Amino acid sequence: MKPGVDIQLLQSVRHKLIAKNITLQSIKQRQTTTTLVNQLDIPEGLKELIISHGFTLDLLLGLHPTALAQTLGIDNDVAKMIINATRRNVKYD
Repeated sequence: MKPGVDIQLLQSVRHKLIAKNITLQSIKQRQTTTTLVNQLDIPEGLKELIISHGFTLDLLLGLHPTALAQTLGIDNDVAKMIINATRRNVKYD
């Protein structure tokens, strides 16, 4: 029998590498989001709430305050404060 390349093994290794790369990208994106959210001029508890719900700055910028308030279970005025802080942060960067 002639030694050859095990195609299934190579495909398995390739799939594992792709999965690891996706995981690393996800971790990096979450770290970046956490860093950016932590720069917002809002109370720490709100930062934690935003991060725990997986919001990015882009998502926050695209949301209406009412939708954000409903999603996070907060007051509309607090949601407006978060969105305004996000806009100020993006404006200065």
